[in-house]
Amino acid sequence: MYLGKFGIVIRVNDLDSCRVFYRELLKLGEPFVDSSFLVAFHISDDVTLTLEKSQAKYLEHASGAVSILFEVDNMQEIVSRLENAGYEPTFVQIPRYTGQFLRGMDPEGNVFYIRQSSSSAEETL
Repeated sequence: MYLGKFGIVIRVNDLDSCRVFYRELLKLGEPFVDSSFLVAFHISDDVTLTLEKSQAKYLEHASGAVSILFEVDNMQEIVSRLENAGYEPTFVQIPRYTGQFLRGMDPEGNVFYIRQSSSSAEETL
């Protein structure tokens, strides 16, 4: 089944800090929508990531059941940017997947994973 275009929405309290985190540290680029209540990034031709401002009291993310996985060409570059900004990324194994994943949290505790793209990993061997 092909779903066509796909979007992920993350509700956040502090839209400004999350905007900077995803734009600058994870390098998602300039958002195609950038307002005081919504910021949306193109992750690929078919996928968007939207940050939606919310003051909902239930936004306790550290134990959330949803996390995002990004695949990047240069893992060390991401690690350096996160560390320089005061974040402490850790590396973990994920069952049924090969290789290591960087595990981190955005400013609001939303969990994300990043792994080196397989084509980039092959090029460095």
